[in-house]
Amino acid sequence: MTLLSSSFSNDLINSVREQTPGTNTTLHLDNCGSSLMPTPVIDAIEAHLAQEIYHGGYVAQEQQSEALEGAYEAIASLLGARRDEMALTGSAVEAWAKAFYSVPFERGDNIVTAFNEYCSNFVSFLQLRDRFGLEVRVARAGQDGTLDVDHLESLVDDRTKLIAIAMVPSSSGQVNPVADVGRIARDRGVLYLLDACQTVGQMRVDVGEIGCHMLAGTSRKFLRGPRGVGFLYVQSDALKRLDPVFLSNQAAAWVAEDSYDLRTDAGVFEDWERSVVNQLGFGAAVRYLQSLGPEACYERIQTLAGYLRDKLYRLPGVIGTCPADANAAIITFNREGLQAGDVKKHLAAEGINVQIASVVHTRLDLAARGIDTTVRVSPHYYNTKEEIDRFLGAVEAM
Repeated sequence: MTLLSSSFSNDLINSVREQTPGTNTTLHLDNCGSSLMPTPVIDAIEAHLAQEIYHGGYVAQEQQSEALEGAYEAIASLLGARRDEMALTGSAVEAWAKAFYSVPFERGDNIVTAFNEYCSNFVSFLQLRDRFGLEVRVARAGQDGTLDVDHLESLVDDRTKLIAIAMVPSSSGQVNPVADVGRIARDRGVLYLLDACQTVGQMRVDVGEIGCHMLAGTSRKFLRGPRGVGFLYVQSDALKRLDPVFLSNQAAAWVAEDSYDLRTDAGVFEDWERSVVNQLGFGAAVRYLQSLGPEACYERIQTLAGYLRDKLYRLPGVIGTCPADANAAIITFNREGLQAGDVKKHLAAEGINVQIASVVHTRLDLAARGIDTTVRVSPHYYNTKEEIDRFLGAVEAM
């Protein structure tokens, strides 16, 4: 097996792949969609599901209270946050939406976002625009294709209630300058919500260094956990500036006939009814990353992505559709004479999993660049150079 970096030895790669059953049946390059789970995650899920089968969900949850608490501590540690600043939700969209809709917007306020914002977030902006008369201000791409931070800052004024951007969009490997945006938010006293769905697990994400007040992410992508789990970071001081969009018996205690006590930590954004099975699997996934060494994993992912992008974009007939500055582990391309969907089907027939990025996902970015659909490829640290070369050969042979 050929190594591209010193982060992982051959023995470690072999061990990781032995602990990833999916690598025996497919060449999986859709990790920014949903990655392959390792055996510690699978074991945690199966063990708790068995407990639920024989003891019921409530008793099983009580039996795993310590392990469930460990999931919060693990993700808090990974992000440089405090335990009481973390909430677990049913998805990244749910986490983001609970934070967004809890911002106390008033008529005449504005939201500042970026040209490559994700569809789910942007339709929420438009809904509140229509409901409350909010103004949605979009920071443009500069001449080099990167987010124009100066333009973003010029859009912020005394009626700006929120800055909300994605760290990495779903349609390319572009990385937005999130720490620069954090400086603007701090200097102007504006709440800052970061969508880190595509970044946690593939690169270092430290909420203190970034300066965001809220951050949403998912289990199923580069963290290699199960679907059905999202997480939300809310900085403790920022929590006081939010009005939770709705309450449950997890968020507040009904202490008297006509009064309740609201939680004072990020748990105010949680629900009592939850998938404990998936949350335990999520905790196992974060601990698995920590056991391998996050920095080594990040370095290997970016090395594989750089190799794939460079070789792919050199192939005859391949049209690279990532911006010039893209360097994250999301690589997009089209093939001359073929629709993106045809390329995906062709690769699937070869046992290679890829995905499609569509204009409906990041409309402002892709439409401006004249792209309707594009093939999306995303390697992980468990992929090998030989697998990347096999993928490249399959694309070249089309």
